[in-house]
Amino acid sequence: METTNIHGGKLTFSEPRHQYHWNGYKVKHTVSGVAGGGYPLNFGVAAGWAAKMIRESIWHDFENGFADTGSWEVSFWNEQDAEDWVKEACSAHTRARDSAGGAGTEFHDYMERHAQGLEPELPTEQPARRSAEALRNWYDANVKQPISTERLVYHPDYEYAGKLDLFVELQDGTTAVIDYKGVTSLKYQPKAGHVGQGVAYCIALALEGIQVDSFILMEVERETGKLRVTRYDDLEREFEAFIWALNLVRYKPTGIEM
Repeated sequence: METTNIHGGKLTFSEPRHQYHWNGYKVKHTVSGVAGGGYPLNFGVAAGWAAKMIRESIWHDFENGFADTGSWEVSFWNEQDAEDWVKEACSAHTRARDSAGGAGTEFHDYMERHAQGLEPELPTEQPARRSAEALRNWYDANVKQPISTERLVYHPDYEYAGKLDLFVELQDGTTAVIDYKGVTSLKYQPKAGHVGQGVAYCIALALEGIQVDSFILMEVERETGKLRVTRYDDLEREFEAFIWALNLVRYKPTGIEM
């Protein structure tokens, strides 16, 4: 359990359920929860990616069958075997998601230790290693010094809590909250929820009387290690959208059943 004293109270964070408590009461809304549930998403992109993962899984099985038997035919001993194969193929996107999440955890952990000056070893497996290298190289070239890592923040007016990745002083003397994201493809624009998440950290941090000049979103394409870095200076404008998202998450219809 992590604890910090801010705004005249005590904020605690506990794993593994990612729960925050403010003065003993559970914080209902987390920054990541609002970012994930309150912003509109392009359903077609997610559905298309899932279909692609399933298609590649099925084709992989067909290719392996052909290599082993010289035939494209996929056969089963009974109906249950066929049903199990279909279920396995149709869960390919969840396996890909979980694998990407694991890689993301690796490069997050690496960057946290690197920012602390601990000289950690790079992840051994790809794509986490490529991602960590890309993030590290940009960090070394642009960050003057870290101010805090994995810092707990809380907004007492809007009652949300979260934990930011990194708060730094840049080479130009300004300060920025930095958030790392692993993404499938950089051909899409940054997700509004990712921007809102980082800006919510900035505003909550500023309430502590700390100067926060910008939010920097670092997106790394998992398979290639390509990096896209975007800075957001108009924090108030982006925060307005986060509050709309927060209100949408809080909203509960009040119709009367007839």
